Amino acid sequence: MWTCEKCGRIFQRVGQQHSCKRVSLESHFKNKPLARFLFDQLFAGLKEKTSPLKIISLPCCIHLFGHYDFLAALPKKDGLEVRIALDRMLENPRLKQAVSLSTKTFKNCFFVAKPEELDGEFFGWLVESYYLKDKG
Repeated sequence: MWTCEKCGRIFQRVGQQHSCKRVSLESHFKNKPLARFLFDQLFAGLKEKTSPLKIISLPCCIHLFGHYDFLAALPKKDGLEVRIALDRMLENPRLKQAVSLSTKTFKNCFFVAKPEELDGEFFGWLVESYYLKDKG
């Protein structure tokens, strides 16, 4: 693991290319009250199930960091796009897209439009992603 001396972010590879620029969390939610509500619910639910948990607000999106950046949230006017890494491609109708990141990791993408979509099944996947790097 490598920590950037300038921004304090932690990466798997030494010298990993990234932007040190940060933006306010609130800037992501301007005119997006539903996305804010859903993000707050998601974060509160994860805080009950995981620790440590840190928000990193970047120009592109919001990252949640536990032992690594395990989740990216992209606020939209009509909901919240959520991307997580897993060691498998989920086969579920809720999945909007899955992309292979490597031979062992897949990015699984969801769109959350209603609070009831933040259910036990969904949090199960998020917690699985949170602990993915602990597996091996």
